[in-house]
Amino acid sequence: MIIGDENDLREQLDRAFGPVTPSPAPIEGAVQRGKAIRGRRRAGAVAGLAVVAAVAVAVVVQPVQHSARATSPASGHYTATVHVPSPNAPAGAIAYGTVNGQWWELVASKPGTEGAGHGKQLVTASGAAFGPDGVSDIELPFTPDPSSPVALTGLQSGTTQCQFGAVAADVSYVTVRLGNGTVLTLHPVTVFGVRVVAFAAPAGAEIVSATVYSSHGEISRAIPFNDPGGLATFGLWLTPGQRQPARFSGRIGSGIFDGKAWSATAYAGPWGVCVETSGGGTDGGDCAPVSSGLGTNLMFWTAGSPEVAVGSAAPRVTRIVVTRPDGTTTQVRPVTVGAQKFFTFAMSASHKELRWAAYDSSGGVVASSELTLDG
Repeated sequence: MIIGDENDLREQLDRAFGPVTPSPAPIEGAVQRGKAIRGRRRAGAVAGLAVVAAVAVAVVVQPVQHSARATSPASGHYTATVHVPSPNAPAGAIAYGTVNGQWWELVASKPGTEGAGHGKQLVTASGAAFGPDGVSDIELPFTPDPSSPVALTGLQSGTTQCQFGAVAADVSYVTVRLGNGTVLTLHPVTVFGVRVVAFAAPAGAEIVSATVYSSHGEISRAIPFNDPGGLATFGLWLTPGQRQPARFSGRIGSGIFDGKAWSATAYAGPWGVCVETSGGGTDGGDCAPVSSGLGTNLMFWTAGSPEVAVGSAAPRVTRIVVTRPDGTTTQVRPVTVGAQKFFTFAMSASHKELRWAAYDSSGGVVASSELTLDG
């Protein structure tokens, strides 16, 4: 990327004096709701697919512990800067800066080029901060989300995460407050006709909040879910003065499958709801920008051995029965975290089909599905 002399000087000043915190001017705004994260550590597939256990599953559902999530941020001794590209930067340049003094930049290809399909585009984060190979992701076109002022998506490579996304038409700038006190100011850049912002920070560093401003003052604020060692997830957007949802966390299931331990934990709070799983050396997770009302669905599962499936359940669901092709079954009890019920179980990829059904207290079927995983 070509950087003008003015931007080079700005970079040097940032390193010398650190970030400057703007003075917000809060005003009333409309309630905004964020979007579910893309690019999280997901090794399974979309909801509606699953695989089945080849041997008996030992499920231990533990009582939920209602407590605030304890974040595990990266060390507070880090630096992060962000700048908009110079006017003579290549088309598609979104932002550049440093993380711990190491350079990074984010560039988007023209939609439909660089291997992206029709209407999609390749977003690449490169530079020493992201390691020798950088990280790329084929995304849908940058499009403002009508339910949120900023539609943020995360990418991670090595010890650095990058967040980027389109902003609404009335957004003038966005400030991002990091756990070490750094405040990054993001100014929208027009990329192939869409206004976009981006920033980078250490993976696992606590991102305290993102605040969106129009020309008249504060519009809304998001408090993300911070995945220890990984990406932040921006979900719910709150108006100035709006009360934050309470924070809850709880183990929704754990056990031993084929001699290996697995577990799943849900977190509810101002980000919505997030679930993290671990099993067979593979971690996974997903988030939704709601605190309840997800219905009864299989949300996701992670690859590995064992594979761990996670689902949401309606309030009246009292048990879920998973049936394998040989007719053997596993019964799972849903666990409530915050205002949402969840269920989880471990499984193997050696079988490709299963059937699951959710029941209420009277034995009535609330939801069911017969699922097949190709391959």
